[in-house]
Parts: sequence; C-alpha cells; structure tokens
Amino acid sequence: MTPDAAPPSAFHATAPFRRRDPLDLTFEGFPPEGYQALARLKANPHIGQYREDKEALDRAVTAPFKRYRDDLALNWVIPNALPFETERNVFSRILKNDFGRGGSHSHLWMSFYRLPRKRLTDLQLSHAVYPDGFRWGLYVGEYAKGLFGPARQRLAEDAAALPILNALLARGYRLAFAPHVTKPEGHPEFTEPLDAVPDGLGRAKGIWVMRKISRERAEALGPGLVSAAIDAQEELWPLYRFLADAPELQEEMGMRK
Repeated sequence: MTPDAAPPSAFHATAPFRRRDPLDLTFEGFPPEGYQALARLKANPHIGQYREDKEALDRAVTAPFKRYRDDLALNWVIPNALPFETERNVFSRILKNDFGRGGSHSHLWMSFYRLPRKRLTDLQLSHAVYPDGFRWGLYVGEYAKGLFGPARQRLAEDAAALPILNALLARGYRLAFAPHVTKPEGHPEFTEPLDAVPDGLGRAKGIWVMRKISRERAEALGPGLVSAAIDAQEELWPLYRFLADAPELQEEMGMRK
C-alpha cells in the first residue's frame, strides 16, 4: 500500500485534499466487543488480561484498524501523492515494553511517517482507538532527534503559530505538552483559544494537539470514520506543514522546493 516515491513538491500538498468520490472502503467500524476488550484492559492493564482477550483484540481492534489504515492510504495518501510509509511499523503495540513487568496499554494507535525516519522519530499525525472513543492528533517529541528542537522552537517563537493553534482549539482540539517524554501525567492542557503561546512550551519534551470523539459517535460513524479521519487530517495539515516546513527540517528530509 506504500505509494510510489513522490517528487519533493508533493510534500507541499494543501488542504482540501483530493479524495476518492465515493470513498473506496473496506473498514466497517470497530465492533462493540473491541471496545469492551479494551475496557477490560484499562481495568486490568496486565499481560494476563491481554492473553485472555487476545482473540477479541485481534478480531475486533487490530484487524479493523488495519482496514481503516488501508482505506486511509487508498483514499487520502495515494490520491495526494504524500510521501508516507503506510505499511511497515505504522502501528503501536498494546503490550508495554516495560522490562518484563507485563504491563499493557488499553489503546492502540497508528501513524504514517516519512522515510528515512520511523514512526516514533517523525512528526506523527496519529489515529488511536480507546475503550471510550477514537482520537486524532499531531504529536512531536524528543524521540524525533534533529526534528523536535526546530519544530518546538518554531511553535514557541514564530508569530504565525498562535493563529494556527487557535483555529484548532476553536474546532474542539486541545493542546498539551509534557515536561518528560515518557511521563505525560500532570502536563498542562489548553482547550480555549489563547492570547499567547503558553509559557513552558519552548522547554517541552513532548507536544500534542488532539481531538477525541466518544465511542458512541465512533460507532455511529461506522465506515464514515475514514471520511472523518480525512477531515481531521485537513484540519491538522496547516500545523503539520508549519512544523515540517521549517528550513532545517526541509534540508534534512530533502523536501526543499
């Protein structure tokens, strides 16, 4: 499903994006048993619970999420010639890498990324399913070596950042940042348009801009979750472009016009 290599100018695609009309879809939605299995993991986030629910998680979370991924690639990435890897290592893992303690997440997320980077080392337009809903967002953090510093500085110091952030906040997104990349608890969050970029953003270890819909809304959308996802990418694209178009990053990714 990975699109052919695109010319550098393809990175400068603008919203609204091209999309198939009608959309070509295989995703039918996440079955209720998928949300229920994730809820049990949230209540008991351990490998034992994961093993009990593995069949349900594979069938009702992972498998439909892969169809969602395929539909997003077919209907958004390819029509716009976006230079994203869409197949290899785009998904997270439910089991935690916690040195054998057997912990488990209660959500699953994915993000396309630009080669030669990897999912965790690039700007992340992420998609995540939770026990109580679905979330779209943009994340960038310290694992993105050589990218995070310039992106964070531009967000904290460029006067053009505030209108972009406020447009997203007005649409129901929230801005959050963390003092530690692996410990997001306690991080400040903002849900209303801002008069100024928050203090401390320039020292953040991780930055999120995200919007979540309820499980009930996600279930009601069914296959329409793919169309809603493309809408979310259009909403987030000005911020993605603003961060990715920093001159230092364009040089690194070979994306300069």
